[in-house]
Amino acid sequence: MDDQSAAEARGLVAGILIGVLMGAAAALLTAPQSGQRTRRLIARRAEDWSDSAGQSLETAAEEARRLADRASRDARRAARRAREAASDVGTRLADVVERERGRQET
Repeated sequence: MDDQSAAEARGLVAGILIGVLMGAAAALLTAPQSGQRTRRLIARRAEDWSDSAGQSLETAAEEARRLADRASRDARRAARRAREAASDVGTRLADVVERERGRQET
Protein backbone atom coordinates (compact mmCIF):
# COMPACT_ATOMS: atom_id res chain seq x y z
CA MET A 1 0.00 0.00 0.00
CA ASP A 2 1.42 3.37 -0.92
CA ASP A 3 1.55 6.32 1.46
CA GLN A 4 -1.38 8.08 -0.21
CA SER A 5 -3.69 5.06 0.10
CA ALA A 6 -2.70 4.58 3.75
CA ALA A 7 -3.37 8.25 4.46
CA GLU A 8 -6.76 8.01 2.76
CA ALA A 9 -7.67 4.93 4.82
CA ARG A 10 -6.61 6.66 8.05
CA GLY A 11 -8.63 9.73 7.05
CA LEU A 12 -11.69 7.58 6.44
CA VAL A 13 -11.40 5.88 9.82
CA ALA A 14 -10.79 9.20 11.59
CA GLY A 15 -13.84 10.70 9.89
CA ILE A 16 -16.01 7.79 10.93
CA LEU A 17 -14.84 7.99 14.54
CA ILE A 18 -15.40 11.74 14.69
CA GLY A 19 -18.88 11.23 13.25
CA VAL A 20 -19.67 8.60 15.86
CA LEU A 21 -18.54 10.86 18.71
CA MET A 22 -20.46 13.85 17.37
CA GLY A 23 -23.59 11.75 16.91
CA ALA A 24 -23.38 10.39 20.44
CA ALA A 25 -22.93 13.89 21.85
CA ALA A 26 -25.88 15.21 19.82
CA ALA A 27 -28.03 12.30 20.99
CA LEU A 28 -27.21 13.02 24.62
CA LEU A 29 -27.92 16.72 24.29
CA THR A 30 -31.22 16.38 22.43
CA ALA A 31 -32.66 13.24 23.99
CA PRO A 32 -36.33 13.70 25.00
CA GLN A 33 -36.54 10.26 26.62
CA SER A 34 -35.74 9.20 30.16
CA GLY A 35 -32.11 8.62 31.12
CA GLN A 36 -32.38 4.84 31.07
CA ARG A 37 -34.15 4.80 27.71
CA THR A 38 -31.64 7.27 26.31
CA ARG A 39 -28.72 5.15 27.50
CA ARG A 40 -30.19 2.06 25.81
CA LEU A 41 -30.78 4.01 22.61
CA ILE A 42 -27.26 5.40 22.66
CA ALA A 43 -25.80 1.97 23.37
CA ARG A 44 -27.77 0.49 20.47
CA ARG A 45 -26.74 3.26 18.10
CA ALA A 46 -23.12 3.11 19.26
CA GLU A 47 -23.11 -0.61 18.48
CA ASP A 48 -24.60 0.07 15.04
CA TRP A 49 -22.02 2.78 14.39
CA SER A 50 -19.24 0.54 15.61
CA ASP A 51 -20.37 -2.17 13.22
CA SER A 52 -20.56 0.37 10.42
CA ALA A 53 -17.09 1.70 11.24
CA GLY A 54 -15.71 -1.84 11.26
CA GLN A 55 -17.26 -2.55 7.89
CA SER A 56 -15.89 0.71 6.50
CA LEU A 57 -12.45 -0.15 7.81
CA GLU A 58 -12.63 -3.59 6.23
CA THR A 59 -13.73 -2.04 2.95
CA ALA A 60 -10.88 0.48 3.09
CA ALA A 61 -8.35 -2.28 3.85
CA GLU A 62 -9.70 -4.39 1.00
CA GLU A 63 -9.45 -1.44 -1.39
CA ALA A 64 -5.91 -0.73 -0.19
CA ARG A 65 -4.93 -4.38 -0.82
CA ARG A 66 -6.51 -4.22 -4.27
CA LEU A 67 -4.61 -1.03 -5.11
CA ALA A 68 -1.35 -2.48 -3.79
CA ASP A 69 -1.83 -5.63 -5.88
CA ARG A 70 -2.52 -3.57 -8.98
CA ALA A 71 0.53 -1.35 -8.35
CA SER A 72 2.71 -4.44 -7.88
CA ARG A 73 1.37 -6.00 -11.07
CA ASP A 74 1.93 -2.76 -13.00
CA ALA A 75 5.46 -2.46 -11.64
CA ARG A 76 6.30 -6.02 -12.69
CA ARG A 77 4.87 -5.35 -16.16
CA ALA A 78 6.88 -2.11 -16.48
CA ALA A 79 10.07 -3.88 -15.36
CA ARG A 80 9.51 -6.65 -17.91
CA ARG A 81 8.99 -4.09 -20.69
CA ALA A 82 12.13 -2.23 -19.63
CA ARG A 83 14.17 -5.46 -19.73
CA GLU A 84 12.76 -6.28 -23.17
CA ALA A 85 13.53 -2.78 -24.45
CA ALA A 86 17.07 -2.93 -23.03
CA SER A 87 17.60 -6.33 -24.64
CA ASP A 88 16.32 -4.99 -27.97
CA VAL A 89 18.65 -1.98 -27.76
CA GLY A 90 21.55 -4.29 -26.91
CA THR A 91 20.78 -6.52 -29.89
CA ARG A 92 20.55 -3.55 -32.23
CA LEU A 93 23.78 -2.10 -30.88
CA ALA A 94 25.55 -5.41 -31.37
CA ASP A 95 24.29 -5.50 -34.98
CA VAL A 96 25.60 -1.98 -35.62
CA VAL A 97 28.97 -2.84 -34.09
CA GLU A 98 29.22 -5.97 -36.27
CA ARG A 99 28.34 -4.01 -39.43
CA GLU A 100 30.93 -1.38 -38.62
CA ARG A 101 33.58 -4.04 -38.01
CA GLY A 102 32.71 -5.58 -41.35
CA ARG A 103 33.06 -2.23 -43.11
CA GLN A 104 36.40 -1.52 -41.45
CA GLU A 105 37.77 -4.91 -42.44
CA THR A 106 36.95 -4.45 -46.13
